[in-house]
Amino acid sequence: MPGVEDLRGYLFILTRNHIYDSFKKQANQVKALDHFFLQQPDAVNDTDHRLQNHQYDHLLDKVVSSLPPERKKVYIARKEGMSNEEISVRMNISIHTVKKQMQLAMQTVRSFVKQQLHI
Repeated sequence: MPGVEDLRGYLFILTRNHIYDSFKKQANQVKALDHFFLQQPDAVNDTDHRLQNHQYDHLLDKVVSSLPPERKKVYIARKEGMSNEEISVRMNISIHTVKKQMQLAMQTVRSFVKQQLHI
């Protein structure tokens, strides 16, 4: 390189400056993340969420238990992840009946939840 008399010293300074720049960049990123997290609202109390979820589960259990037996079986099977076809085979009913029972179950659930939550 023109003007460089001590290549070894030049490479040392170049490397040192690169490392300093990397540290400075990393420190700025940490500072930015700290600022970001300080701007976030306080964490919501996890106990409140668990209690609310428990209440919702209880509400859902209450409405599901009030469904007619066949509709209840279809709804529960669907919640367990079964497809309409699987439910149809398992319960020995047509797929259209499964769809209709699920539709009616969802209408009942929605109506009940709206009534309970005053929506």
